[in-house]
Amino acid sequence: MPATIHQLYEQLQLQLGEIRSEEPGLLNQSTRCIAACRDAIQQLKLYIKEHPFPSKEAEIHFFKNEQPLFFSQLIFYVKVFQLESNRPAGGTGAERKFFQQQLDRLQFFFENNQEFYKYYRTGATHLDELYFLRGRYDLRLLPDDKVLALDPDGCTLQSLMVAKVLAHELLVDHIHGILVSLERVYSPASSPGLPSLQWTGSKVALIELIYAIQSARVLNNGQADIKLLTHFFESIFNLQLGNVYHVFQEMRLRKKGRTSFLDQLREQLVQRMDLADER
Repeated sequence: MPATIHQLYEQLQLQLGEIRSEEPGLLNQSTRCIAACRDAIQQLKLYIKEHPFPSKEAEIHFFKNEQPLFFSQLIFYVKVFQLESNRPAGGTGAERKFFQQQLDRLQFFFENNQEFYKYYRTGATHLDELYFLRGRYDLRLLPDDKVLALDPDGCTLQSLMVAKVLAHELLVDHIHGILVSLERVYSPASSPGLPSLQWTGSKVALIELIYAIQSARVLNNGQADIKLLTHFFESIFNLQLGNVYHVFQEMRLRKKGRTSFLDQLREQLVQRMDLADER
């Protein structure tokens, strides 16, 4: 990232941080953050207009790795504003239902775009010239009709899709944090007499376990979903797992050892049984 673009993004991050610390309400926060993001994007567009890319590689790098950072912040705060504007006033139960529905929609986005998500997250490059060079539009690869209205100088076929991926990952964490705060009243750990347990393994291992339990459909007659199990384990162990959907996508992309923690559990349990047999 050239120094000027890097400085512009750092300046944006500092400005967003100041806004979040000054504004107590999410609506006012997001409104001011949207304005800051728009201003930074305009400065970014002016910079690339005045500084032409020296090569195709430089243009690809910009639209794949740099420009989406700015647009992801804008998309994120627009979504936060929309969420807060539509947040129900019917109490904790209504809020929980609303935000869980939003998580479902985000999960659908990741599942519906899993091929591109895999391409981007694995660092693939074979389609970079089509995806991240301006003017390389293939109608067969358009993700939706909105792409037809893109700014041809400021965006490429998939640079905004990268921004959406980054923004939606931020949004999952944001919503998850809200749900955790709403779930505190349901925390089993608050019940008297229960022992205090601390998860000392990795969060990825716990998420792998959660998905395995949910996939086996052994709780609530198979009706316990990932959100419920995540909140349950977070409450028991008093931790926050963050974007479990993103972690699951990363697990799926493992070239080997997709269930490394479960494999470890099985191996160690078998070893324990073997040792018991020897005695």
